Amino acid sequence: MVNRIGGLASGMDIDALVAKLMQAEKSPLIKLQQKKTMYEWQRDAYRGINTKLQTFDKYIADNLILKSMKSKTAAVSNSTYASATATPSASGTLALEGVSQLASAARGLGDQINATANTKLSELGISNGVIKLNAIKPDGTMPTEGTDIVIDESMTISKFVEKINDSNAGVSALFENGRLSITAKNTGDNKNGAEVQVTAGADIFGKLGYTSLNGKTSGDLASGGKNAMFQVNGIATERSSNTFTISGYNVTLKETFNAGGTINSLLTLSFNERKNAATDLSAKESTFDTKKQAHADATDVYNLAKASLSSSLNDAQKVLYSELALETRPLLAELNYNQVTKLAEIDFTDEEAARTAIANLTEADGFPPALKDALGKIEFGDLKEISELTEADFNAISDVEKLEKTFNVLNKQVLKDLSGLGADIATALTGRDLSVEDPFADLPEGPLKEKLKSLDKGTLEALQSLSGPEIENLSVVADAQIKLTTAKTEMDQADSAYKAAITRNANAEANYKQLYKENIYKESDGDFEAAYLNHVATATAPPQITADPSTVSPVTITSTTNVDEMMNKIKEFVTTYNGLIKDLSEQTKETKYRSFAPLTDEQRKDMSENEIKLWEEKAKSGLLRSDTILRSGLAGMRALVYEANPAVSNQKFNTLFNVGITTTKNYNDGGQLEIDEKKLQKALEEDPDAVAALFSNLDGKQKDTITVTDKDGNISTKEADTRGYLQKLRSTMDSFKIDIEKKAGRTSATEQTYSIGKNIVDTNKRIDTWQEKLKNIEARYWKQFSAMEQAINKANSQSSMFMQGLGA
Repeated sequence: MVNRIGGLASGMDIDALVAKLMQAEKSPLIKLQQKKTMYEWQRDAYRGINTKLQTFDKYIADNLILKSMKSKTAAVSNSTYASATATPSASGTLALEGVSQLASAARGLGDQINATANTKLSELGISNGVIKLNAIKPDGTMPTEGTDIVIDESMTISKFVEKINDSNAGVSALFENGRLSITAKNTGDNKNGAEVQVTAGADIFGKLGYTSLNGKTSGDLASGGKNAMFQVNGIATERSSNTFTISGYNVTLKETFNAGGTINSLLTLSFNERKNAATDLSAKESTFDTKKQAHADATDVYNLAKASLSSSLNDAQKVLYSELALETRPLLAELNYNQVTKLAEIDFTDEEAARTAIANLTEADGFPPALKDALGKIEFGDLKEISELTEADFNAISDVEKLEKTFNVLNKQVLKDLSGLGADIATALTGRDLSVEDPFADLPEGPLKEKLKSLDKGTLEALQSLSGPEIENLSVVADAQIKLTTAKTEMDQADSAYKAAITRNANAEANYKQLYKENIYKESDGDFEAAYLNHVATATAPPQITADPSTVSPVTITSTTNVDEMMNKIKEFVTTYNGLIKDLSEQTKETKYRSFAPLTDEQRKDMSENEIKLWEEKAKSGLLRSDTILRSGLAGMRALVYEANPAVSNQKFNTLFNVGITTTKNYNDGGQLEIDEKKLQKALEEDPDAVAALFSNLDGKQKDTITVTDKDGNISTKEADTRGYLQKLRSTMDSFKIDIEKKAGRTSATEQTYSIGKNIVDTNKRIDTWQEKLKNIEARYWKQFSAMEQAINKANSQSSMFMQGLGA
């Protein structure tokens, strides 16, 4: 470190002099720091663009994709019996001819017990435990797993009820006047049992008044739930809830009407469905049995063909081969007999010692690490059997396993197609150099040459090691395996169809049985089962009740497109889009004030906050002026306005231009949109579906194959982008954002992963170099001034001594 000597001798302010000198020396450093600041500002400006693109993309997704462009309203002819709303997919007219039954929830009621809401469970003999409840779901099905509720014996009945109600079990519990009531939260009929079941801890409910559950672990808590039954457009049907969706309408049933006719329709439908389901079940069972047998036959054929791969073995060798584990056999294709003789030298009477000996085998012994690892995983008995094989037995079995290995790596369809060409292929491949550009140039033109040229090099190299009979043999096995795979697929499909038919048959039986019991059977419950069996055995036509004449006209539900709402959505989109385009376009045209560089810390000290703010506004202006990324991104968005969409069936409205949306005539607007409202209104009124598809076609693809008919009526296909305008716009903005990220990165990105970041890293290195350089320059100045001070001080000292000498 340089000893700094102030201006004691010279009387000069050395600190100030060095500071001024260093201020001039710092000029390159200040420029680098300003350059770094400009990079950071530019990076942040790019990221700001991406934030705005992301915000706009989310606006499109939330308001125009998820909620759909189309908006429809529903009209109901008689709101006393039903109400409805229309979804964008609502189509056609619904006519509710009658409602015979509204959906209701199952309820169970316990007997009165000697307890109040404040009675503790322990007082009823209930200890700590867990109950598990199963209740019908909104879709009318039962959950596969119940809901666990932990019970504490110290809790009161009131707390017990509260815990049930706060759970996700799907039930409502109430305890009043000594009675416990359990009600399903969801309406509907579980055709195969009670709608609320306790599958664990049923005895707890037994002690709370459900006496049938005393001493039991499971049982029914609530039953009697009903489905809504109605007839719509001539079809009798049912739903588990009074509110449901059908043909795009959200319908809510309010009252029953024309019940008799609806019940008769349901009886007819259910009677016929029961018969059809039984017929379908029989057919599906027969098909499954046929496919199952076909699979068994294909398995036998395949096993026979596969066994032929080892036909070269004698009986003793076949026994040796069969005794080896399946996972061991592939190893035989990797070994040679020299390695087997090395294994034979190991004493296999002691497994631990034998394993150690195998682990100690070296590459010099012919055992690379991978082979040793494979040997270490083989069953000890199999290792011993391999070591005991004679050379003849080993070579025979190894050849079979090599053939097996070749079969496993080759494409089975390719192998199958080689049938009848085995001998010719083996002859053609013998001694042939497959590494040359055209290895089959010398072969005469014909099926053989054509087949060989169609095979890839890996297949050819595998086949080159095989004889003609072996190729033919593998072809037969491949054919058998392909047929076995097909048979397995067909059997699995038949099995799935059979299981579905079983479920359909069970549901059809349960539905009809319940309808018959509720509407036809009038005797005591005890005789129902016998009466029902007799009915289904003898009935040739669906039973009917005597229905009262229909007194209520069918309730019609129709939908109309809400053109005004679609218009408002499009106008809102255009306004939001224009705001984004204006912002981005203006940034490419901002004035660049080159004389306003980023402020240094020293400059900031002498300025007010307002002065700093105004200065930086000028300094930051024009950061993205004429930026190629922004201009390219804007151009891509602008070009989409005039692209036609071939997926829009009505060609009159297959571009935004055709429906009245164009870019403004002023080029300086940067591609902002303007609407011809009259033209758009007319398009919406004439074909709202086409306009909606033009904007958002969720089924479209970037590379879609479409059918084209030319003016002469000739039909052809071509590849086209059938996505809606909004999907294309979002995709274009994604590319735009990726280009920006390459330039400016994301907030979480490291500086080395994007171009501006790399510039910042490089500038930081140069700043560090200059800071070190300035330290050396400052040290040099102080060294020079210190030397000057020392010289002056020395001269002064000598002068003083001289003057003292004169005085003497």
